[in-house]
Amino acid sequence: MALSPVNSQFADAQPNQAAPPFSTDDWSRRSEKGIYAMANQVIFSGAPSQACNLPALLKGGVVMAMIGGVHLCTSNSFPFQWNVLLAQAGAVLIGVAVPFVKTAFTRIVIDTARISWTQGILHRRVSTLELSRIQCITSIHPWWQRPFGIGTVILTTTDAAHPLRRLPGISNADQLCKRLGEAVAMHRERLGSAYTNDPNARGYSQVHGM
Repeated sequence: MALSPVNSQFADAQPNQAAPPFSTDDWSRRSEKGIYAMANQVIFSGAPSQACNLPALLKGGVVMAMIGGVHLCTSNSFPFQWNVLLAQAGAVLIGVAVPFVKTAFTRIVIDTARISWTQGILHRRVSTLELSRIQCITSIHPWWQRPFGIGTVILTTTDAAHPLRRLPGISNADQLCKRLGEAVAMHRERLGSAYTNDPNARGYSQVHGM
């Protein structure tokens, strides 16, 4: 009995045909996705403290004092120009306010997988840094930041475009450095174990039982 075209297709098909194995890139992406799905613990979330802009405020005050002194010294030789003084004072105030506004529109989120920055007033920009790229974590506390209990966290990374990253105006910067260092070590350990379990990855080891 002749087989119909449909039956002949089923007859030619090979049952229980094994699916093609995943490539190294596919396995790595799946492993990283699984790692990132587990790494959702937030270490820090918020904006830098406005106290980090104290130098800009002090500089603005010094410039305002210099402008006022110049106008007072020249008031005997030239008529006092209130409109010029107000224009200069307004320019100084705008220059002082810009860092405060930028800080207010900055948000930093640190979790156990990456650091995210959201910046910008009119045009928002979001940048991320994977914890696996961090090589060194340092916290500095200038004298004028100590009364406010804040510091600056400096990250040395393997990112060629941004080898140094700064987190200014961070409260309890030393504690954040400690927690961030622990998160970096844990993240590297997870990545190392994931790639070690890949048969096609470097460093793969398999234990055989007798």
